[in-house]
Amino acid sequence: MRLLQLSVPGEQRDAVLSVLDDYGLTYSVADGDGAKDGHDLVSFVVPADAVEHVLDDLKAEGYDKGTYTVSIATQFADLENIDEVQDEWAKTPNKISPATLRSKAKDMRLNTRSYLWMMVLSAAVAVSGILIASPAVVVGSMVIAPIVSPMLTASIGAVRDDREMLVDSVHQQMLGLGVAVLAAVAFSYLAKEFFAVPTALDITAMNLVSGRVAPSLLSIVIGLASGAAGAYGLATKGSVTIVGVMIAAALIPTAAVTGIGVAWGQSVVAVGSIVLLVITMVAVNLGGYLMLRYLGYRPDEVDEGLFEIPTGRDAVVLAGTALLVAALVGTVAVGSYQHVSFERSVNDAATGVLQQSEYQNLGITDVSTEYTAVGPLGDPSLVTVVLSRTDGESYPDLPGTLDRQITEQTGENVSVQVRYLDFDRSGGNANRSEETGGGSSLAAPDGH
Repeated sequence: MRLLQLSVPGEQRDAVLSVLDDYGLTYSVADGDGAKDGHDLVSFVVPADAVEHVLDDLKAEGYDKGTYTVSIATQFADLENIDEVQDEWAKTPNKISPATLRSKAKDMRLNTRSYLWMMVLSAAVAVSGILIASPAVVVGSMVIAPIVSPMLTASIGAVRDDREMLVDSVHQQMLGLGVAVLAAVAFSYLAKEFFAVPTALDITAMNLVSGRVAPSLLSIVIGLASGAAGAYGLATKGSVTIVGVMIAAALIPTAAVTGIGVAWGQSVVAVGSIVLLVITMVAVNLGGYLMLRYLGYRPDEVDEGLFEIPTGRDAVVLAGTALLVAALVGTVAVGSYQHVSFERSVNDAATGVLQQSEYQNLGITDVSTEYTAVGPLGDPSLVTVVLSRTDGESYPDLPGTLDRQITEQTGENVSVQVRYLDFDRSGGNANRSEETGGGSSLAAPDGH
């Protein structure tokens, strides 16, 4: 619910009240108490979803909302017909007004000092959770990360042609994520040097790391969906707080993995995760923008002229920035396409091998890749295939067979390792007995 107060010129009073009567709204009028001489103060309570519609109809009757229009959040109202009005609008998915959208997004923002401190702390918590293999702690880092606000205000600025809001929001995103990465690097070094974790820790074998080493099609989908969900929640009745956790889930742990990769000297992990971080950031912003466009938000007369064509030094800076961003996004897009194509080919090759009769007792549980994308001169891309088995039989030739088939299908230099999940079967039911962490087999030395 919203309490709206309008300063209405005397000659427009009857027209304004007629609109409110059409909506079945109860109102009060304070004669001569408006913001200007000859204006009356009209106050009424309206469901949040109806604000934009009411203001549009008032504008059609000649009311200028720029004169004095205030919208105040209201916890409850005991007025005539209020239940009927609420019930009617509760059934509609109408969006909030553009002015309310902008104000709601800005209200979520912290001051710069608080924002950066929270990003540092969330990165430290994420690094800790990853190093101790605790998903619950990693989720905690997502909860305290305040990245949702600049993500959503950037989408609003773009769709409303608000140049100042857009530039400021993008700057806040880059600054916040940059600080998070630096904090993750520093905290990872501290954890490593002060023996909080083993210095010889194989971070590439950790599930919370391996899933964030490089962008994949699903990671792009997560970014787009998170941004779209955040924008939809902001513009309608959804919970922005919960969606903020989802947006942070796509970004903060990835920033932490970048820091861990740097501290442990794993360039593939560091570079791959930073690429994933950039492309996810772009995907979240794009998803939010597209959702707001879908909901019908457009520039209005308040925003006209904000995107004036720059000249001189501003034009050079803007052009240089645009080229840099385009080059970065283009590079990430090409790399992502190559990685997605590689993953698809790996899955097809692995499926083809395991459909052979000698492997009928094996089932594919997971196929993960660490894609180097550097061709035959670089280190081989690591492919890990996790299989379930019920017979306990050994398959020493399987890694080599998978290696040859994947190499043939992808044209990439690869190394394959196989892990087994053993199950005991009784009757028609399968019961998992153990995970053989030491049952991995590396590809046979056949030149790959």
